[in-house]
Amino acid sequence: MNKEFFKINHKINLLDILNILDISKDEIVFKKENLVVHLEKINIEDFVSFENLKKNKLSFFTNVKRNFNNVTSGICIAEKENFKYLNKDIIKIPYSNPKKGFSKILKKYVTKNQQHKKENKIHPSAIVHKTAKIGKNVFIGAYSIICEDVIIEDNTYISERVTISSNCKVGKECFIGAGVIIECTILNKKVNVAHNSVLGKIGFGFIPENTKTILTPHVGSLIIGEGTNIGSACTIDRGLIDETLIGKYVMIDNQVHIGHNCVINDFCILAGQVGLSGSVVLEKNVILGGDVSVKDNIRIGEGSIVAGASKVFNSFPKASKIGGSPAQDMNSWKRLIASQRLSNKKRKNN
Repeated sequence: MNKEFFKINHKINLLDILNILDISKDEIVFKKENLVVHLEKINIEDFVSFENLKKNKLSFFTNVKRNFNNVTSGICIAEKENFKYLNKDIIKIPYSNPKKGFSKILKKYVTKNQQHKKENKIHPSAIVHKTAKIGKNVFIGAYSIICEDVIIEDNTYISERVTISSNCKVGKECFIGAGVIIECTILNKKVNVAHNSVLGKIGFGFIPENTKTILTPHVGSLIIGEGTNIGSACTIDRGLIDETLIGKYVMIDNQVHIGHNCVINDFCILAGQVGLSGSVVLEKNVILGGDVSVKDNIRIGEGSIVAGASKVFNSFPKASKIGGSPAQDMNSWKRLIASQRLSNKKRKNN
């Protein structure tokens, strides 16, 4: 952990870690030969990657393919079946998903060094309209603009150079990164928006007529569900007439574009540089790999997975595995690729 940017917000005992993970102290494994270990006296001083694990430091272990024989001490979260790969002197905490457990601990104990104080703090250069409603423990950074009738609820952090247009609502415990622009948008609680993203902008709709081309007014809105994470430099259009809808706990990577009237249901994952045209519907738990493009009015069924760089021109049912350009069933795509490689090899030999 980089101490210049992040800090542990208070002293951490090993028993605290076990409590968060709901692990009994009788379940942990460590060398006991001629040694009495008092868990309540072991404190966590830092969070590190596994290869940098040392005494009083905490990490997690998942990569059994790499050789880490030089790692001989510290505290490690790992699956029980992987304990055999760890040095006997490492204190081992069993957990079914080590990375998830480690993430839960980081979330509880690590803060940014510049974290704001508990009282409201509005930078002198920020412009907040008199009709805006600001909750408790809200931070508003330098040169931000909060327009008429905006609602910002408790415990929300607005970074510098943010613009929130009239009548938008930002729920409790949200984080809005630097340079973000928000209009015609409602954010529910615990939404994170990284730097320089644009939410609720006008969509790409127009009536083409040479020099008299008319942009179509977009009179809908954008609604973003609880716990959703939006990366840097993303753009999400508001609806043409109705809403663009982003569900709960959706994970959106950097440089993603979502067109007007799209519906992204709960727990979907969109990797970097995904592009969705207008009115695309992703049902729950859909995963899109990096650089996937989806044509307008396409529906992808619940639990489907789309391989990176795929170009999707047709709808797919529930639990589909999709790949290629144009995208098709994954097994068909793999057979096609294998056939093409074989043909190229024969052609080269001839």
